[in-house]
Amino acid sequence: MPEPATVYRARWIVPAGAPPIADGAVVASDGRIVRVGPWPALKPHVAPSDAVEHFPDSAILPGLVNAHMHLGLTDMAGRFKPTANFPAWIGRLTPRLMLRTAGAARRAVADGRDRSLAAGTVAGADMAHAPSTTDALDAAPGRWTVFGECFRFGEAGLAALAKTVAALEARAASGGVAVGLGPHAPYTTGPEVYAAARREADARGWPVTTHLHETAEEIAFTEHGEGPFYDWMRRLRVLPRGWRPPGVRPIPMLAEAGFFNGPVLVAHGTDLTDAEIAVLARSGSTVVYCPRSHAFFRRGTHPWRRVRAAGAGVALGTDSLASCPSLSMLDEMRFLHQREPDADPQTILAMATLGGARALGLADRVGDIRQGFSAEMCLVGPVPETDDPLRAVLAGEGDLVRVVGR
Repeated sequence: MPEPATVYRARWIVPAGAPPIADGAVVASDGRIVRVGPWPALKPHVAPSDAVEHFPDSAILPGLVNAHMHLGLTDMAGRFKPTANFPAWIGRLTPRLMLRTAGAARRAVADGRDRSLAAGTVAGADMAHAPSTTDALDAAPGRWTVFGECFRFGEAGLAALAKTVAALEARAASGGVAVGLGPHAPYTTGPEVYAAARREADARGWPVTTHLHETAEEIAFTEHGEGPFYDWMRRLRVLPRGWRPPGVRPIPMLAEAGFFNGPVLVAHGTDLTDAEIAVLARSGSTVVYCPRSHAFFRRGTHPWRRVRAAGAGVALGTDSLASCPSLSMLDEMRFLHQREPDADPQTILAMATLGGARALGLADRVGDIRQGFSAEMCLVGPVPETDDPLRAVLAGEGDLVRVVGR
């Protein structure tokens, strides 16, 4: 006898890769979706032993994928005001983190995990300064990738990278999370460390990520060896003796170093030329746009449309509570819709689901409502009768009531 299934019926089923289904239903068994379609077509296949949950005024969306977050900064919520001065912001943030205990960092990760799960996240990419503090993710629902951040230049950077790799191997052995390498940014991490991180990750089948082309100050650092980031690194005495700027923008620098020999999860990508976008597209990379963090730093129009048009991936993320008011991907989508109301709602949903899932190697498991995918889905309601339910949700109709199928 087949195991009883659970049927989730709603006013709307809203997949990421297909049109909405009115009066639809999702049939799930053993945590997987086995059938999706209109309720009248599925009803004859529902057995008397199957459980049917009916949400007559709601919409069911895919579980959400947060492609860039810093769960370890959850305890920084509300401590910073919006600013256009990113170097000053990071200069205030860093000492707070350096003075914090490992226990406090663990509690921040656990708090961020709980907020993310409650907001419908089913998979996430977490940037971890200390991978050992992310053990709260091991037994958590969902699929988490912990990216160990790498810092420093020259031999010191390579030695630090080796320690990070060892820490990630220990995390991977726990079996609770996937792991990857995350050279922090071109102003804190040398190209030789980026190149070595790529080799180490490729040898183990790990993904890589980095903060890239986020600010004009970052670009000034690699092009000219000037600006607040250069002054900061010089004061900290972390630049190797005789260091000279590469003389080019970060993406060409890292492409030359081999970092784009494979896909990269590029956080932010705020300032990109067409040639740089072409590098991202050729390498199969994905740009993660964090709309509310982007606005927090008072940045201009993000080039995500140009990135998509060139064939590179685009995903959404929340960044951290040090620059974003929540860890809700639904809030992120709604903010983007408010800022760019001409953007296709289906595209925005795909950026918050399939875009991140593909970048994290989860494209066949999460991020859509289709046969074989995880049955973890977001129930949003109430949603009115309408010809465009997704646009209504992005415009603010309904609240995320629960995650069904979890």
